[in-house]
Amino acid sequence: MPEWALLAGCEVDHVISRKHGGITDLSNLAFSCARCNRAKGTDVGSISPSTGALVRLFNPRIEPWREHFAIDGARLLGLTEVRQVTLQLLRLNDEERIVERAVLQMIGEYPRT
Repeated sequence: MPEWALLAGCEVDHVISRKHGGITDLSNLAFSCARCNRAKGTDVGSISPSTGALVRLFNPRIEPWREHFAIDGARLLGLTEVRQVTLQLLRLNDEERIVERAVLQMIGEYPRT
């Protein structure tokens, strides 16, 4: 999502939080919308809705997005268990976020596939 479309702007996120030993280095930092960063907090994983197991979150610094996610209309789909917990924890398919994506797709500012 383009930064201009975000109500709260973007922040730098520690992929592995300092609380869990993550360092403040480019290899452990990612640009994150403020909503996602707040939802993630210091978490590095969550409980899988399908298996009940503890599963790590998606790491954008080392994993290709397309190996875990896909787009169906304006809804994000998951291809892996990592995706399930990431979508759930960050609330990426809340209704308001789907509407935002749909509007951005209509003006050519968000991919459709």
